[in-house]
Amino acid sequence: MARRHGDESSLLNSELYPLTSSRPLWPAYACESLSSVGTSLLSVGIFFYTTHYFAWGMKQNLLLAAAQGAVYVIGSLVAARLADRFGQRRSLFAIYACMTCCALVALAAKSSPAVLIVALVAHTLAASANWPLVENLVTAGADAHAMSRRVGVYNLVWSITNAVIFAISGTLIEHWRAGMFLIPVVSHALAALLMLIHRNIEPIAGVASQHDTIAPEPELIRKRTLALTLARIALPATYVVIFTLVAMMPSLSVMKSLDPAQATLIASAWMVARVFMFVLLGATTWWHTRPSLLLLSAAIMLFAFIGVTTPLAGAAYQTNLLAMMFSQIILGVVLGLIYSGSLYFGMVLSDGSTEHGGYHEALIGAGCVAGPGIAYLAQSQWPANPRAGVTAVSAIVGATIVTAGVAALRADRKKS
Repeated sequence: MARRHGDESSLLNSELYPLTSSRPLWPAYACESLSSVGTSLLSVGIFFYTTHYFAWGMKQNLLLAAAQGAVYVIGSLVAARLADRFGQRRSLFAIYACMTCCALVALAAKSSPAVLIVALVAHTLAASANWPLVENLVTAGADAHAMSRRVGVYNLVWSITNAVIFAISGTLIEHWRAGMFLIPVVSHALAALLMLIHRNIEPIAGVASQHDTIAPEPELIRKRTLALTLARIALPATYVVIFTLVAMMPSLSVMKSLDPAQATLIASAWMVARVFMFVLLGATTWWHTRPSLLLLSAAIMLFAFIGVTTPLAGAAYQTNLLAMMFSQIILGVVLGLIYSGSLYFGMVLSDGSTEHGGYHEALIGAGCVAGPGIAYLAQSQWPANPRAGVTAVSAIVGATIVTAGVAALRADRKKS
C-alpha cells in the first residue's frame, strides 16, 4: 500500500527500476521517446512539409498517409515473429538501424518527391515493428496495478514527445529544412546505441510478477474483456480520424493563411489534450471497470472530428479557429481514453505479450490505411466537393460506433 501512496518521484523510480526484477525499464522508455521523435516528423509533420515544398493538396497527402498505413499493418504483425527468432533487443537494434538509414535517404532526397515517398514508407514499416516490442519490454511480468502505471508512463513518454516535436515541425520546415530529416537520423541512431549497450532489458521467460497471487474475480475479467472488445473496435476508428486529420490539416481553410510554424503549433492542440488525458488515466484506475466510457468516447470522437474539419457557416476566421481548437481538445481527450483502454486491457489480459502488442498496433495501422484511403477515394469521386472526404470518414466512424454498441448489447445479454 505504501507504493501506491508514495510521492511522485518514488513512483516514477519504481517504474524505471522495478522491484520485481533486475531488469531496468528506462532504456525502453528512452527508446520509445527517441523513436517517437523521428515518427512525429516523418509520419505527421511531413504533410506540412509536402504542402509547403511540393505544393501537394489534400488528395496527395491522403494517398501518402494511406500508403504509410498499409505498411504499418504489416510491420506490426511481424514484430512478434522477429522477437521469437532474434529476441527483442536484437530486433530493436536492427529496426532502429533501419529507421536511421531510411531517415538518411529521406535527408538526401528531401527535394525529390518520388524517392522521399519510398523512404517514408520504408521508415513507417520499420517503425511499426518497433512499438509492439517496446510495449512488451515495458509491460511484461507486471500485475494489473503495476501495468496500469507502466502503460501510463509509456503513454506519457511517446505522447509528450509527439506533441512537442509536431508543434515545432513547422519551424523546422520554415527555417531548417534538413532538420526535418537530420533530427530523426540522430534520434534513431541513439536508440540503436541504447539497444546495443543494454543487454539485460528483456523479460525473463516464465517469471511472473510477485504480486500475481490472487486471480481476478470473474466479474472483473468480464468487464476487462468487454472493455477490450469495445476498445479494439473503436481503436481503428481513432486512427481513421487521426491519420485523415493530419493529412487534411494543411488544406483546411483555417490553416491556409498561416505559415507552417503557426499551423503546426495550432494543429498540435489535440496532442497536448491527449497528454493531459494520459496523465489522468495513468494516475487513476476508475476507468478500469467502466467499459461504457469507451463507447461514449467513440461517439464524442465523431462530433469532435466534424468540429475540427468543418468551418462554421458565416463565422469569422477567428471564430472558426477557436472552434477548431476547442474541437481538437475534445478530440484529444477521447482519443487518449480509447488508446489507453486498448493497450491496457489487451496487455493485462495477455500478461504483456508482444503478440497482443502487435494486434494493438495492427489495428492502428488498419485505421491509418482505411481513413486516408477512403477519404482519397471520396475526394477523387467528387473533386468539386471539399467535404467529400470528411463525410466518408464520418460514415466509417459512425458505423464503428454502431458496431461497438451492438457488441456491448450482446455481451450484456450473455451475462443475463
